[in-house]
Amino acid sequence: MTNKIKLLIIDDEPSTRKVLEHFLNKEFEVTVKNDGMEGMGWLESGNDTDFIIADLNMPNLNGKELIRVIRASNLYNNLPIIILSGTDESKERIECLNLGADDFMLKPFNPMEVHAKIKAILRRVKPQ
Repeated sequence: MTNKIKLLIIDDEPSTRKVLEHFLNKEFEVTVKNDGMEGMGWLESGNDTDFIIADLNMPNLNGKELIRVIRASNLYNNLPIIILSGTDESKERIECLNLGADDFMLKPFNPMEVHAKIKAILRRVKPQ
């Protein structure tokens, strides 16, 4: 049995999912979903995660809608969330952070920076 931190990666871009999964699965238990609806369905089926990384612009349930659903839930409202986006609009970053995202990163990203941000957020929310 593993005690790895569980990451849920939700992104409709196969290349982003592949890079994140490849880079992060060495240290984390990674689950990958294609859009927000699929990610929420997975969670609501009783699956557990410790952290969510989600794309801003996805079909079915976008990043902002996902943040709203997660933060409104009694079960998931404390989950850390990093939003990834190809848009460099300050308005979008501010809105995501105000909705409850813990961080916002622009694509393309350095996977080492994603890893460092996950670790930094986990230090704050889950003191070792």
